[in-house]
Amino acid sequence: MKTKNVNNAIEDWLGGRADRAGREWLAGEMAKDPELAREVNLRRRTDEILANRQVMELRSKLSVIGRKKRAAVPLRGIIVKGARYAAAVALIALISSAIYLELKPGTSPEQLYASSYTRYESPGAVRSASGEGNALMENAIASYSAKEYEKAIIFLEQIINSDRNDMESVFMHGMANMEVKNYPVASGSFSRVIEHNDNLYLEDAEWYLGLCYMMTGNREKALSQFRSIAASESRYKRQAARLSRKLK
Repeated sequence: MKTKNVNNAIEDWLGGRADRAGREWLAGEMAKDPELAREVNLRRRTDEILANRQVMELRSKLSVIGRKKRAAVPLRGIIVKGARYAAAVALIALISSAIYLELKPGTSPEQLYASSYTRYESPGAVRSASGEGNALMENAIASYSAKEYEKAIIFLEQIINSDRNDMESVFMHGMANMEVKNYPVASGSFSRVIEHNDNLYLEDAEWYLGLCYMMTGNREKALSQFRSIAASESRYKRQAARLSRKLK
Protein backbone atom coordinates (compact mmCIF):
# COMPACT_ATOMS: atom_id res chain seq x y z
CA MET A 1 0.00 0.00 0.00
CA LYS A 2 3.00 2.31 0.27
CA THR A 3 2.94 3.15 -3.42
CA LYS A 4 -0.82 3.49 -3.63
CA ASN A 5 -1.96 6.54 -5.57
CA VAL A 6 -3.75 8.82 -3.11
CA ASN A 7 -6.05 10.36 -5.71
CA ASN A 8 -7.18 6.93 -6.89
CA ALA A 9 -7.75 5.88 -3.29
CA ILE A 10 -9.93 8.93 -2.66
CA GLU A 11 -11.94 8.41 -5.85
CA ASP A 12 -12.47 4.72 -5.04
CA TRP A 13 -13.65 5.60 -1.52
CA LEU A 14 -16.02 8.34 -2.70
CA GLY A 15 -17.41 6.07 -5.42
CA GLY A 16 -17.96 3.16 -3.02
CA ARG A 17 -15.44 0.99 -4.85
CA ALA A 18 -12.78 0.80 -2.15
CA ASP A 19 -12.25 -2.53 -0.42
CA ARG A 20 -11.65 -2.79 3.31
CA ALA A 21 -7.87 -2.60 2.94
CA GLY A 22 -8.22 0.55 0.82
CA ARG A 23 -10.59 2.18 3.31
CA GLU A 24 -8.33 1.40 6.24
CA TRP A 25 -5.26 2.69 4.38
CA LEU A 26 -6.98 5.96 3.50
CA ALA A 27 -8.31 6.38 7.05
CA GLY A 28 -4.77 5.95 8.34
CA GLU A 29 -3.40 8.53 5.91
CA MET A 30 -6.17 10.98 6.89
CA ALA A 31 -5.32 10.48 10.55
CA LYS A 32 -1.70 11.45 9.86
CA ASP A 33 -2.46 14.30 7.46
CA PRO A 34 -5.21 16.82 8.42
CA GLU A 35 -4.87 18.50 5.00
CA LEU A 36 -5.70 15.22 3.30
CA ALA A 37 -8.69 14.73 5.59
CA ARG A 38 -9.99 18.20 4.66
CA GLU A 39 -9.46 17.52 0.97
CA VAL A 40 -11.41 14.24 1.15
CA ASN A 41 -14.28 15.97 2.96
CA LEU A 42 -14.27 18.81 0.39
CA ARG A 43 -14.39 16.37 -2.52
CA ARG A 44 -17.29 14.49 -0.91
CA ARG A 45 -19.25 17.70 -0.38
CA THR A 46 -18.53 18.78 -3.97
CA ASP A 47 -19.84 15.45 -5.30
CA GLU A 48 -23.02 15.87 -3.26
CA ILE A 49 -23.57 19.43 -4.52
CA LEU A 50 -23.04 18.39 -8.15
CA ALA A 51 -25.43 15.46 -7.77
CA ASN A 52 -28.11 17.70 -6.26
CA ARG A 53 -27.59 20.28 -9.02
CA GLN A 54 -28.07 17.64 -11.71
CA VAL A 55 -31.37 16.58 -10.13
CA MET A 56 -32.58 20.18 -9.99
CA GLU A 57 -31.59 20.79 -13.62
CA LEU A 58 -33.53 17.70 -14.71
CA ARG A 59 -36.61 18.82 -12.82
CA SER A 60 -36.34 22.29 -14.31
CA LYS A 61 -36.13 20.84 -17.85
CA LEU A 62 -39.19 18.64 -17.21
CA SER A 63 -41.10 21.69 -15.98
CA VAL A 64 -40.18 23.64 -19.14
CA ILE A 65 -41.26 20.73 -21.37
CA GLY A 66 -44.57 20.58 -19.51
CA ARG A 67 -45.22 24.28 -20.08
CA LYS A 68 -44.39 24.02 -23.81
CA LYS A 69 -46.76 21.09 -24.26
CA ARG A 70 -49.59 22.96 -22.58
CA ALA A 71 -48.93 26.03 -24.75
CA ALA A 72 -48.95 23.92 -27.94
CA VAL A 73 -52.45 22.48 -27.35
CA PRO A 74 -55.09 24.35 -29.48
CA LEU A 75 -57.81 26.15 -27.55
CA ARG A 76 -60.51 24.07 -29.23
CA GLY A 77 -58.72 20.88 -28.24
CA ILE A 78 -58.57 22.04 -24.64
CA ILE A 79 -62.32 22.76 -24.61
CA VAL A 80 -63.23 19.42 -26.20
CA LYS A 81 -60.80 17.36 -24.23
CA GLY A 82 -60.73 19.43 -21.03
CA ALA A 83 -61.69 16.55 -18.79
CA ARG A 84 -58.90 14.39 -20.21
CA TYR A 85 -56.24 17.00 -19.50
CA ALA A 86 -57.55 18.17 -16.12
CA ALA A 87 -55.66 15.53 -14.16
CA ALA A 88 -52.46 16.10 -16.14
CA VAL A 89 -52.63 19.87 -15.60
CA ALA A 90 -53.22 19.35 -11.87
CA LEU A 91 -50.23 16.99 -11.70
CA ILE A 92 -47.97 19.47 -13.51
CA ALA A 93 -49.13 22.22 -11.15
CA LEU A 94 -48.28 20.00 -8.19
CA ILE A 95 -44.81 19.26 -9.58
CA SER A 96 -44.22 22.95 -10.29
CA SER A 97 -45.26 23.79 -6.73
CA ALA A 98 -42.88 21.18 -5.33
CA ILE A 99 -40.03 22.56 -7.44
CA TYR A 100 -40.81 26.09 -6.24
CA LEU A 101 -40.78 24.98 -2.63
CA GLU A 102 -37.48 23.18 -3.14
CA LEU A 103 -35.87 26.17 -4.80
CA LYS A 104 -37.27 28.60 -2.25
CA PRO A 105 -34.94 29.19 0.73
CA GLY A 106 -35.77 26.36 3.11
CA THR A 107 -37.51 26.95 6.40
CA SER A 108 -38.76 23.47 7.27
CA PRO A 109 -36.60 21.38 9.64
CA GLU A 110 -35.80 18.94 6.85
CA GLN A 111 -34.68 21.69 4.47
CA LEU A 112 -32.63 23.44 7.14
CA TYR A 113 -31.03 20.15 8.12
CA ALA A 114 -30.15 19.29 4.52
CA SER A 115 -28.44 22.65 4.07
CA SER A 116 -26.60 22.52 7.41
CA TYR A 117 -25.61 18.91 8.11
CA THR A 118 -22.16 17.70 7.15
CA ARG A 119 -21.16 14.12 7.84
CA TYR A 120 -18.43 13.98 10.45
CA GLU A 121 -15.22 12.57 9.03
CA SER A 122 -13.39 10.60 11.67
CA PRO A 123 -9.59 10.77 11.40
CA GLY A 124 -9.51 7.12 12.48
CA ALA A 125 -8.88 5.38 15.76
CA VAL A 126 -5.51 6.65 16.97
CA ARG A 127 -4.75 4.86 20.21
CA SER A 128 -1.53 3.84 21.88
CA ALA A 129 -3.07 0.94 23.78
CA SER A 130 -3.59 -2.43 22.22
CA GLY A 131 -6.12 -5.13 22.89
CA GLU A 132 -9.78 -5.87 22.37
CA GLY A 133 -11.00 -2.28 22.93
CA ASN A 134 -8.56 -0.96 20.35
CA ALA A 135 -9.62 -3.58 17.80
CA LEU A 136 -13.29 -2.77 18.39
CA MET A 137 -12.66 0.94 17.81
CA GLU A 138 -10.72 0.26 14.62
CA ASN A 139 -13.61 -1.89 13.38
CA ALA A 140 -16.11 0.80 14.38
CA ILE A 141 -14.24 3.55 12.51
CA ALA A 142 -13.74 1.34 9.46
CA SER A 143 -17.48 0.54 9.39
CA TYR A 144 -18.42 4.20 9.83
CA SER A 145 -16.02 5.25 7.05
CA ALA A 146 -17.58 2.60 4.79
CA LYS A 147 -21.05 3.97 5.65
CA GLU A 148 -21.95 0.68 7.33
CA TYR A 149 -23.50 2.56 10.22
CA GLU A 150 -25.46 -0.28 11.83
CA LYS A 151 -22.26 -2.32 12.12
CA ALA A 152 -20.43 0.70 13.53
CA ILE A 153 -23.14 1.15 16.18
CA ILE A 154 -22.76 -2.47 17.33
CA PHE A 155 -18.99 -2.10 17.75
CA LEU A 156 -19.34 1.26 19.51
CA GLU A 157 -21.93 -0.03 21.97
CA GLN A 158 -19.57 -2.84 22.95
CA ILE A 159 -16.87 -0.27 23.72
CA ILE A 160 -19.28 1.98 25.65
CA ASN A 161 -20.53 -0.94 27.74
CA SER A 162 -16.96 -1.74 28.80
CA ASP A 163 -15.82 1.88 29.27
CA ARG A 164 -18.56 4.47 29.76
CA ASN A 165 -16.00 7.29 30.00
CA ASP A 166 -14.66 6.73 26.49
CA MET A 167 -16.06 9.91 24.93
CA GLU A 168 -14.68 9.18 21.48
CA SER A 169 -16.86 6.09 21.19
CA VAL A 170 -19.86 7.91 22.71
CA PHE A 171 -19.53 10.76 20.22
CA MET A 172 -19.10 8.43 17.24
CA HIS A 173 -22.12 6.47 18.49
CA GLY A 174 -24.11 9.69 18.19
CA MET A 175 -22.79 10.34 14.68
CA ALA A 176 -23.58 6.82 13.45
CA ASN A 177 -27.12 7.13 14.80
CA MET A 178 -27.54 10.49 13.06
CA GLU A 179 -26.64 8.83 9.79
CA VAL A 180 -29.45 6.28 10.23
CA LYS A 181 -31.81 9.11 11.32
CA ASN A 182 -32.13 7.81 14.88
CA TYR A 183 -32.04 11.34 16.28
CA PRO A 184 -33.33 10.61 19.82
CA VAL A 185 -30.52 8.12 20.49
CA ALA A 186 -27.99 10.45 18.86
CA SER A 187 -29.19 13.27 21.16
CA GLY A 188 -28.51 11.10 24.21
CA SER A 189 -24.96 10.37 23.07
CA PHE A 190 -24.15 14.02 22.35
CA SER A 191 -25.64 15.08 25.70
CA ARG A 192 -23.33 12.63 27.48
CA VAL A 193 -20.31 14.09 25.70
CA ILE A 194 -21.34 17.61 26.73
CA GLU A 195 -22.03 16.58 30.33
CA HIS A 196 -18.59 14.95 30.52
CA ASN A 197 -17.12 18.41 29.68
CA ASP A 198 -13.51 17.23 29.41
CA ASN A 199 -12.94 15.86 25.91
CA LEU A 200 -12.09 16.91 22.37
CA TYR A 201 -15.63 16.57 21.01
CA LEU A 202 -17.53 19.28 22.89
CA GLU A 203 -17.95 21.77 20.03
CA ASP A 204 -19.02 19.08 17.59
CA ALA A 205 -21.40 17.48 20.10
CA GLU A 206 -23.07 20.84 20.81
CA TRP A 207 -23.62 21.52 17.10
CA TYR A 208 -24.96 18.08 16.23
CA LEU A 209 -27.18 18.05 19.33
CA GLY A 210 -28.85 21.24 18.06
CA LEU A 211 -29.53 19.54 14.71
CA CYS A 212 -30.99 16.53 16.54
CA TYR A 213 -33.32 18.79 18.52
CA MET A 214 -34.44 20.37 15.25
CA MET A 215 -35.18 17.01 13.63
CA THR A 216 -37.12 15.69 16.64
CA GLY A 217 -39.44 18.72 16.73
CA ASN A 218 -37.86 20.36 19.79
CA ARG A 219 -37.80 23.79 18.16
CA GLU A 220 -37.29 25.76 21.38
CA LYS A 221 -34.40 23.54 22.50
CA ALA A 222 -32.85 23.77 19.05
CA LEU A 223 -33.18 27.56 19.02
CA SER A 224 -31.66 27.83 22.49
CA GLN A 225 -28.81 25.51 21.51
CA PHE A 226 -27.97 27.42 18.33
CA ARG A 227 -28.14 30.78 20.09
CA SER A 228 -25.72 29.52 22.72
CA ILE A 229 -23.30 28.31 20.04
CA ALA A 230 -23.64 31.59 18.09
CA ALA A 231 -22.68 33.55 21.21
CA SER A 232 -19.58 31.40 21.81
CA GLU A 233 -16.24 31.08 20.04
CA SER A 234 -17.23 27.77 18.49
CA ARG A 235 -16.21 27.16 14.90
CA TYR A 236 -19.91 26.51 14.26
CA LYS A 237 -20.97 29.99 15.44
CA ARG A 238 -21.83 31.37 12.01
CA GLN A 239 -23.86 28.32 11.00
CA ALA A 240 -25.63 28.41 14.35
CA ALA A 241 -26.44 32.11 13.97
CA ARG A 242 -27.95 31.44 10.54
CA LEU A 243 -30.15 28.63 11.88
CA SER A 244 -31.19 30.80 14.83
CA ARG A 245 -32.53 33.40 12.40
CA LYS A 246 -34.33 30.75 10.33
CA LEU A 247 -35.97 29.16 13.36
CA LYS A 248 -37.37 32.39 14.82
